[in-house]
Amino acid sequence: MKKFLFMFMSVTMLFCSCNEKLINMTSIDNGEYTSIVWDDKKYVPFCVVSKSDCGKKIGYINGEKYNVISLYKDLSPDEWLANYLTMDGGAILFKEINVSDIPYGLQSEYNINE
Repeated sequence: MKKFLFMFMSVTMLFCSCNEKLINMTSIDNGEYTSIVWDDKKYVPFCVVSKSDCGKKIGYINGEKYNVISLYKDLSPDEWLANYLTMDGGAILFKEINVSDIPYGLQSEYNINE
């Protein structure tokens, strides 16, 4: 019975994770950098972060399922998004263009003035 219950739970978890509704976000390349557009918000590159600090997957870019967007730590997705590619171990943290309150320990690695 335990074996059946374990198999049932495993299949259920797999089914639920495969049917996750991820948001298809878009990107804009202006020649200097690529930004992420989600609804009425524009996110610009901010700094490189560890992929291990990325949380729940919430979307992908331009229909590319390998170009994943996730939450970053406990920061609001209205202000911060993390983008990582499955090919390397890092991620890029993106800041919503209007955010001015930068969390402690984060510093921009990009010179973006819009």
